[in-house]
Amino acid sequence: MKKLFNRHFEWAALSIGLLLMAVMNPYTDYASTWCLFENIGITFCPGEGLGHSIAFFVRGEYHNAVEANVMGPAALFIIISRILYRLNEIFFKGNNKSSEYNG
Repeated sequence: MKKLFNRHFEWAALSIGLLLMAVMNPYTDYASTWCLFENIGITFCPGEGLGHSIAFFVRGEYHNAVEANVMGPAALFIIISRILYRLNEIFFKGNNKSSEYNG
């Protein structure tokens, strides 16, 4: 069970997070924040607007996406690339012992 969890946790967590950012309403301003820096009193947050940027980008509002956070489109590409890499690694390059010749 632990091996199954370890193999699938990363791509599942990234997929869920990406899905949540994609379906959120980017025009709302949430009062609470997930930013660790802001929660401990530092006003600068490096990921400020990243979720909004991804939500705008998925909707095709590229100007608003870059305005919300310049790194949003790059982060979206990196997250999708990582999800696809892990899925490929697990399902297509995995330890498929039946295809190996043990002769």
